[in-house]
Amino acid sequence: MSVEGEQQLPTEISFKTGPVRASGYAIKLRRVVNAALREHYKSKVLNPKKVNEYVTNLNKTLYQILIDRLGVPKDLVVDISGKIVTSGDSIQIKDVEITLWDKDELLSRSVTKELREKLEKPA
Repeated sequence: MSVEGEQQLPTEISFKTGPVRASGYAIKLRRVVNAALREHYKSKVLNPKKVNEYVTNLNKTLYQILIDRLGVPKDLVVDISGKIVTSGDSIQIKDVEITLWDKDELLSRSVTKELREKLEKPA
């Protein structure tokens, strides 16, 4: 039951870090999750300390997979998205998706060469 004029907070919130280097994903993920839950903190529905403990464990697990197990270079670009599901005073991350972008040296050199050639030609 809701008091008239009281805003109902969403129980499922989508998030996306956007492209970020693997070396900086942990800070970005923490900022994105905390920003998404700002209204829950203001309403005292969630405890930021408890949420940040969850995010710390998530970051540790992701580090173990990305860096320790798969050996992903720290300069590789990653994008993390998913849904934050709130239940009472706790959260859970669902439908998480990690996208990795690897630098293509051959393609990069080819595009660079072609652009430089076009820029050097008089208009």
